[in-house]
Amino acid sequence: MEARQYIIINIFLISLIQSCSNIVPKSQLVFKDCEIYWNNRLFNGEYELNKGEKYILSKVYNGKIQNEKTFSNNILLMEKIYEGCYFGIQKNYNSQGKQISEGSFQSNKRVGEWKYFTKDSVYSISY
Repeated sequence: MEARQYIIINIFLISLIQSCSNIVPKSQLVFKDCEIYWNNRLFNGEYELNKGEKYILSKVYNGKIQNEKTFSNNILLMEKIYEGCYFGIQKNYNSQGKQISEGSFQSNKRVGEWKYFTKDSVYSISY
């Protein structure tokens, strides 16, 4: 009887852990009008996409993308923080993980003023 309880408790804990870490491949999601669905419901969790050497991890809450991080060799290269459907703040990093630029984006294009960081200076460029 104790062995059966042990097995049932372990199965429950494993399923609980898997449901909390809801990372799914992007191919399993449906994107419609700025909302993301999974199993016909608004998606909450994280989705991933592998693009060659790059790995993209996106966090979603109530069907809306909150942020997206792009990694290469486990080093953060880019982070997007979404303020709306297709716009937000983007931060870019070099291959050592040091921030090199930051600014607004809209529909995957740079807009507004961007800051570029060098060793001892900050430059601004308007798009």
